Amino acid sequence: MKLVTSVLLSFFLSFAVLANNSSSTNRFILKNVNVIDVEHQDILTNQNILVENGKIKFITSQSFGKKDQIKTKPNINVIDGKGGYITPGLIDMHVHIYEKAAYALTLSHGVTHVRIMNGVPAQLTWRDQIEQGSLIGSSSSVSSPIISGFQDAYLHRTVLDAESARQSVNEFHNAGYDLIKAYGNLTQPALSALVDESRKLGIPVAKHGPHGSGDMHVSELSGLQSFEHIEDIYQGPLNYERSTDKLPPIIADIKNTQVAITPTLNIFYQLTKISVEKEQYLSKTAKHYTSDIIALEASTNQIERWLNASDNMAKHNLSTLSFLQQITNEFHLAKVPLLVGSDSGVLLSPHGLATHNEMRLLNESGLSTFDVLTAATINGAKALKLDDKIGKIAHQYQADFIYTTTNPIEDLSVLVEPNAVVKHGKWYSAETLKRMRDEAIESRSFWEELSVLMAGL
Repeated sequence: MKLVTSVLLSFFLSFAVLANNSSSTNRFILKNVNVIDVEHQDILTNQNILVENGKIKFITSQSFGKKDQIKTKPNINVIDGKGGYITPGLIDMHVHIYEKAAYALTLSHGVTHVRIMNGVPAQLTWRDQIEQGSLIGSSSSVSSPIISGFQDAYLHRTVLDAESARQSVNEFHNAGYDLIKAYGNLTQPALSALVDESRKLGIPVAKHGPHGSGDMHVSELSGLQSFEHIEDIYQGPLNYERSTDKLPPIIADIKNTQVAITPTLNIFYQLTKISVEKEQYLSKTAKHYTSDIIALEASTNQIERWLNASDNMAKHNLSTLSFLQQITNEFHLAKVPLLVGSDSGVLLSPHGLATHNEMRLLNESGLSTFDVLTAATINGAKALKLDDKIGKIAHQYQADFIYTTTNPIEDLSVLVEPNAVVKHGKWYSAETLKRMRDEAIESRSFWEELSVLMAGL
């Protein structure tokens, strides 16, 4: 086995040296690192990684050779990881983005892929630009505009019957969206038609709330990409009753659908903190991460509401958050796949930072650090059917990962401010990430975002 490894290693090193590539930023050897193997809940020590053309070409515990010999290779960078840790890039499965700055913000905090959950045409352009390399940031999967039963709701497509549901699914499929987002208030005929037409076209569906409409049993939603919001378990099937005794049959029905759940605890946490701590909490939020338009909308809507919350409402929110975390853990214990989704871009929830807050809340709900990373990497990749490309550090996978000098399994918070992030095989140091973040914030445009939102109407 060692002989085979040596031969393969020699081949890959030779190829790395001889290949004609004018850019060395996405071709490098990273040596002396510990790889977080999320799938097997293990740490592979003293590994060396060869990255080329945006992919992981080789991982080995074998030495690459003498230091002075490697340094003479003209077309390959050698980075000494100095015993640091490599973690797969994080996947945030529920974000709202209406400005280019958000993609750089998320990437700067180690979130290498996002799923955008309220589509507008500009996001399709930005998605493609990032894949082509003309825009730097997290790659993305983009949902359709929200298909809902609301009439005249902002950035929603109103659907009241089966025919308009099928028409909308076809329209958004043809427009190039990656998935359909279905809201929880669709009528039973509309939701049934939406799911049926999506299956015919082969476009996945993410549904707000893990339950059917009308008399529809949740089993009719088998095979969807995800169910959004654990809060909807409390508000829907439990009918606002905090009874864990009633959870087992609900969990069993949802587990049988084989659909993953995105808890999105972050937003309820945030509104709870506002209701309890008021301005003191707001003073600690990263307001500069939030666009002016979203901040304006939030300040006159949700924020004002929770700033004026009574003490009784604040206590109610605290106990509800605790119950939502309990529900989340019950689903985890039942082995229902959980996804990390922060709902960033809503309220004043900061892109990138909100992802880590969601991970912290999952950890506090009872998931181990490895379990949280599974939700943030492998489970998201599987739901997106990208699990042969992202979500792991493995041969021929995209080189999307996080480098930290300390062990994230001992403390997940070290991933919030990474020492480096690799996206599409390009190494971004901590200094570069900070500069990227600052430039993204500085370059944002109120009028550009307004035009993006208006185009989505």
